[in-house]
Amino acid sequence: MLELYRHRRLVVTLALLYLSQGIPIGLAMDALPTLLRQEGAPLRALAFLPLVGLPWVLKFLWAPWVDNHWSRRLGRRRSWILPMQGGVVVCLLSLAALGIGVDNAGWAVGLLAVASLASATQDIATDGMAAEHFSGDLLAKVNAIQIAGVMIGFFAGGAGSLILSGQLSTRVSCLILACVPLASLCCVFALDREDPRERPPGAAAKASLSCFLRRPLASSLLVLALLSAMTAVSGFGLSKLYLSDAGWALQDIGRLGMSGGLVTVFLGCGGGAWLIRHVGLWWGLAFGVVLGGCSALLWSLQAGRWLTLSDELVWTCVIIGSLSSGITSVAILTAAMRVAGQGSQAGTDVTAVQSTRDLGEMLASSFLVTLTAQIGYAGGFISGGALALLALVVALRLQAREGSVSVGMKRGIE
Repeated sequence: MLELYRHRRLVVTLALLYLSQGIPIGLAMDALPTLLRQEGAPLRALAFLPLVGLPWVLKFLWAPWVDNHWSRRLGRRRSWILPMQGGVVVCLLSLAALGIGVDNAGWAVGLLAVASLASATQDIATDGMAAEHFSGDLLAKVNAIQIAGVMIGFFAGGAGSLILSGQLSTRVSCLILACVPLASLCCVFALDREDPRERPPGAAAKASLSCFLRRPLASSLLVLALLSAMTAVSGFGLSKLYLSDAGWALQDIGRLGMSGGLVTVFLGCGGGAWLIRHVGLWWGLAFGVVLGGCSALLWSLQAGRWLTLSDELVWTCVIIGSLSSGITSVAILTAAMRVAGQGSQAGTDVTAVQSTRDLGEMLASSFLVTLTAQIGYAGGFISGGALALLALVVALRLQAREGSVSVGMKRGIE
């Protein structure tokens, strides 16, 4: 904690940047479907809303450009963070002025798509900034701040905005949420421009995706990121729509989601770090995936009326699913940081893994909502459980493969 305090200006700045990243995507993927469904929008129309997260999936395409191009006057990372954060603030303020409803849903989706693009680009530069300023145990602590910050931002934009919309209005909720990126923007302005680790543009080797893909187990890590995300998303997105159709009020759904977010951040992320330390990375991930499958199974039993929908079971599902989300997130990002630490293009390396994980979230969200419209909520939740089983199999195979690679390397040394 003392080391974090010594770097408190930069740590606070990074925390706010990561916090603000989750807000637009939380609004688009968590709050907006529920708000529009409450006004009578059909499930088929809501299936396309996760496409707002497409920039997070595709950001690996321009991550090397962010690593390689910047202004000397502003500094390597501030050159991208300042304009991107300014764009997020403008989008949220515009959304507050327009409001959110079925009549202007197109404008709302468009603004959130622009904010998502800006946040995704800012994330590349922010990850690079963290990797360039911190190392060792301190980098691990900053990584924990990253996970918690993005998740808190997501739940603030999703469940938090639902609570504020139910008690006040959607306009007021957007105004309040806009204060977070505005505060981070002020902190970035206050940072020193110079970075002692900066290299001049054009010097040394250029960052590229091919450098990442040539590393051992990199392709397997991408597969794992895809499947772990598909496992985690089924409980959060689909359950809110199910509860809304079951007659739950927006405030109650929002409080449930916010509570689940707290479990994810404090117990899930902390539990993930503890599991990785005591049982290993892949076994910890496998345990998180199993929890996700159990949550999906309980949801399906309630939706299929094998079990009566009750507050106790709903809270049980949310807690188990939230633990799963936190554990799997910590595990996959820990694996990504291992790979990124082997090279000098941290922004590009971490972005490759994160983009793959975001692709899994987007595919799972669209697939499950579309499938649910055809076969009902019980079938949708069962599909989420099947994804969890597939992710478990792959995680265990990757654990065995990594062990084989380590044995091979040891024999080669001998």
